[in-house]
This record gives sequence, C-alpha cells and structure tokens, in this order.
Amino acid sequence: MGVAILVLFGLLALAAAGGCESLDGNGDFDFGTSSEAAASDSTTNGLPTCDGVVVIDIDSTPVRVPGDTGFFSEPSSSCGMSQGRGDEDAVVVLQDALARCNREGVTVDGEYGPQTAGAVADVQQRAGITSDGEYGPATLEVMGWPTTSDSGVTRCVRGASSSAAASGDSGGSGGSSSLPPTD
Repeated sequence: MGVAILVLFGLLALAAAGGCESLDGNGDFDFGTSSEAAASDSTTNGLPTCDGVVVIDIDSTPVRVPGDTGFFSEPSSSCGMSQGRGDEDAVVVLQDALARCNREGVTVDGEYGPQTAGAVADVQQRAGITSDGEYGPATLEVMGWPTTSDSGVTRCVRGASSSAAASGDSGGSGGSSSLPPTD
C-alpha cells in the first residue's frame, strides 16, 4: 500500500513539473501538455524556465547567472525567461547585471515586467541579435555579468556560454563557489 501511495505522489509531481494537467474532467489522469504550459514554452523556444541561480565560469571567474536548477536535471545556464515568466532570484540576478554591467536603468525588484523586457531588448539590439526582450542563451552570451573579487572590487565579464560548467547555488546570499577547472 505504501509503495502505491509513493507511486501516486511521484506521478502527481511529474505531472506538475512537466506542466501537465493532473486530472481531466472525468477525474482521470491526463498527461497531455496543458495549453498554458505549451504557450509559455513557445515564448522561449522550448527552453526550461530559469528557476534559480547557477554559477558558471567565464575567463576563470565564477559568475552568477540565471539558471535551470530543476530537480530532475543537472544545473544549467541554458534556460529562458520572458515577461511574467521566471523565478524571482533568477530575475534579480538578470536585473542586477542589466543595471551594473549593461548600462540599463532597470529596477532590481525580481519581476520580469515591461521594464526588464525593454532593458533586455536594448541589450539584444546593441549586440545585433534578435531584439525580442526574452532572455535566453544568446542574451546570456552578449551580456556583461558582475563579479566581485576577494578585495571587494566589482568588474564585469562577458562571453558567457550556456554550455559553460554550472554548479547549483542556493540563491539569495551570493556566496562563493569552488568550481572544478574546465578544459
């Protein structure tokens, strides 16, 4: 009996994580993709939503960027956000980078609203990439990202790649991370 309950909860968790409807109108499971999930996936080319913060290595410097920290996958900086879509911690990291390293007058409030979408579109336009105001791997690569040295000096680094090694970050506090060397 206990195993059956665990399986049921596991199926419910998978259905919720995958954007699936848990029950159809007849009380049965319906594992088809919901129209809401399909619509939100199409806004960022099917990328997972940035649901947290990851640390990647840019020019041997650990940098915090929005990331996919999904329960069933390795942390990755390959994710997307758009207006109304994105975890608060991920949006804060994006907004901080927009303000500190990309000359954008954006409020750091954790909400991916029209102001943030406009700032992302400005960065995209200056970089010569599709200017749609949606954050994704191409925008990650062209943006400047703040990093602070041990002496407290902040500088901006560019050239991030969504294929860079990432490690999970608990969000919030901005502590340091020891990353393995990359080849």
